[in-house]
Amino acid sequence: MTAAHTNYALGRTQQEYARLARQSALLEPMTRRTFTDAGIAPGMRVLDLGSGAGDICMLLAEMVGTSGSVTGLDLDPNALAHARERVSAAGLRNVSFAQCEFSAYAPEKPFDALVGRFVLMYQPDPAAALAAAAKHLKPGGAIAFLEPWFMPVPPREDVLSRVGSCIVETLRRSGAHLDLGPRLHKAFMSAGLPLPRMRFEMLMDGAPDSPIYQYMADTYASILPKAIEFGVPTAEGLASIEEIPRRVAADVQAMGVAAFAAPLVSAWCKT
Repeated sequence: MTAAHTNYALGRTQQEYARLARQSALLEPMTRRTFTDAGIAPGMRVLDLGSGAGDICMLLAEMVGTSGSVTGLDLDPNALAHARERVSAAGLRNVSFAQCEFSAYAPEKPFDALVGRFVLMYQPDPAAALAAAAKHLKPGGAIAFLEPWFMPVPPREDVLSRVGSCIVETLRRSGAHLDLGPRLHKAFMSAGLPLPRMRFEMLMDGAPDSPIYQYMADTYASILPKAIEFGVPTAEGLASIEEIPRRVAADVQAMGVAAFAAPLVSAWCKT
């Protein structure tokens, strides 16, 4: 079991799997756009690294159609069981999963595409993990990853800043690469891949009832146990988790800006 697996800051609970599903709904347009730009199309065989609760696999299953197939790779047996249940409930027959380290995986035949979202950031050496997985691609295969670009949170006492600071600092202390997004081109080239095309996007919403507020509360709830374990100063003493969306919404509206979250850099190339 790798350090990336044991130190995963967001936990491995049913609450976290539900959070991942809600996160995927918010990030679906960004993710679909990146995969489309990378050339993922009907009939392709795709490998999803760090498949988690199965959301990206289900999106890919739609994109590749019944003539294609998707394999999700993850180390968490509970997440894999949850993902299999969701895939079965959705009636998808072109998705399978495997519990395996990226470096130890041995598919029966090469894939047409390799993808991941919020996965290389948790690897001790993102380039090495990418290089190991890229060996499973056909020549000319597509590669597409979406990774974060978290920036320092201003040191204010409002709930918005304290929640944001807790999330970012806990991820940092867990060993996650918070600024991997703008360095993805380096990771690709260090893995022996071509220079990728890249794009920076962020969720923004000016609505007073934006789902971003609940997303922040969900993320705080998932990360709180590790934040306390790591001794993150802003981890405790906030309003109840149920109150966080309302309090964060009030802080954002007082600042006069739109809510924002999930700063992501997309990178894609062909081998």
